[in-house]
Amino acid sequence: MTETYELTAKEAKLAECGEICFDDFQDPTLGHWNVDGDPAFLCFTLEQALETGFTKHQIAGLIGSLEAKGIIWIEHRDNYYEGPDLFWLSENFCNWLATENQKKEAVK
Repeated sequence: MTETYELTAKEAKLAECGEICFDDFQDPTLGHWNVDGDPAFLCFTLEQALETGFTKHQIAGLIGSLEAKGIIWIEHRDNYYEGPDLFWLSENFCNWLATENQKKEAVK
């Protein structure tokens, strides 16, 4: 059974913040390797999320929703030693994005 994902406009805006670009995902067999595994194109931080214009309260709600839908997973890190928490796109979501992008290209 293939997973499908429904994102609201706000969820999509947050999930695509930082250096993430959904259009970069084109091959549903590659998962995270769609972007050569470059972490900058696969995750975002709270600081990057704040650049979307959402408040911390809104971001918390959106992150909870994205996590519940399996779109992101959270890497909790020690802020002092490792830096801020990272919010990663899930590999299944990346594959789904690539499949959807291929469908769009086929229609063109």
